[in-house]
Amino acid sequence: MKVDLPYGKDTLEADIPDGTLVDVVYPNMLEPEHSPEEYVRHALSYPMGTQSLSQLAEPGMSVAVAVDDNTRPCPTGEMLPHVIAELTGQGVSTDDITIIFATGTHRPVKHGEAEELLGADLANELTYLSNRCKKDSFSLVGTTSRDTDVHVNDAFLEADLRILLGDVEIHYFAGYGGGRKSILPGMCSYQTIQDNYTTNFFDVNARPGKLDGNPMYENMTEAARLTQPDFCLNVVQNARHQLVGAYAGDFDLVLRKGAALVDRMFKVEVPGKADVVVTAADGAPHDVNLYQAYKAIHLALNVVKPGGAIVLAAQCGDGHGSQPYHDWMKRYDTKEEMQQELIQEFVPGGHKAYYHVKALEQADFYIVSDMDHEMLRDVFRMQVYDDINEAIEQALADQGSDASVLAMPRGTTTLPV
Repeated sequence: MKVDLPYGKDTLEADIPDGTLVDVVYPNMLEPEHSPEEYVRHALSYPMGTQSLSQLAEPGMSVAVAVDDNTRPCPTGEMLPHVIAELTGQGVSTDDITIIFATGTHRPVKHGEAEELLGADLANELTYLSNRCKKDSFSLVGTTSRDTDVHVNDAFLEADLRILLGDVEIHYFAGYGGGRKSILPGMCSYQTIQDNYTTNFFDVNARPGKLDGNPMYENMTEAARLTQPDFCLNVVQNARHQLVGAYAGDFDLVLRKGAALVDRMFKVEVPGKADVVVTAADGAPHDVNLYQAYKAIHLALNVVKPGGAIVLAAQCGDGHGSQPYHDWMKRYDTKEEMQQELIQEFVPGGHKAYYHVKALEQADFYIVSDMDHEMLRDVFRMQVYDDINEAIEQALADQGSDASVLAMPRGTTTLPV
């Protein structure tokens, strides 16, 4: 059977040998009922738990709008023009609007990327900046019940009107992306991000598809409440990256509404586990680098047998995406060593290496990628191939003559249950 695997902005065709395939796990497809413009306008017109933007905005106000960076598939360019129109319609000047890329610990957004994310016209008209978690000016807004001191970027705090834009999708330890995640980690200092991870990362309830009882979600939500954003607009996309829902208003109400729609599409029942799981990191932007693409491996662990194999297609045009991730993979051999270090001082990126090495105890990794092959082999401990079918054939040979295969083409956003 031939299975198309997203790879960057293209696809790779995997040919699964007859007799080995037990299932191809796809998200449940939800077709758009309206145009993206209609979804967004309806959300803006009927916010949940807040006044509308047209009621909140006033002439002379300074406005900060937090948006996702290039590692997220959020269609900011389809959302932002409607937000700007609402603001300027109430007399807000575009000179008083600042866009903040909620990068967390990621690198700053480049101008070409900003043009692609925001649209060239808005990127060149509006002031924009990226959250630089170790360089920018941050202020303490309070302390959460889990003792995280919340330092938020002053560029956001100093605005008269504070808006969050994002998308809701499954996240491998925060439950879901969206809502409060624009603030923590999006616009917080390195120390705050580090403290949030240190306190909550190893809790068994910090896992994908879970909000209530997830300490990561709860701590991030407290941090966002302390920051007091005025308005949130989040969207939900289907597996083809078509917009199928939009919600506005209070950030947590928006998140929960979006998560319910995500569950309908991306939580998929799987009858059993397989010896070999063939997966992909959803293509661009989810496979922009290995740091992001690893998430497909993390979710594939739910359906691979112990001692099995995971075959990953991930372009990784930006390389590994995190120097600490790379360095920790070189420096430490075991997850126990990494866990001890993370308990002493949590290092974002080091946590990804911990997950990576822990996953290697359950399955061997085979990868097709544009990333440096020697680095993938020697540092990230993966078997590397130029052709997806060669990788599948080798994984099957290593697993034995009666090995079974399960394919999960949308590996980053599909949660097998």
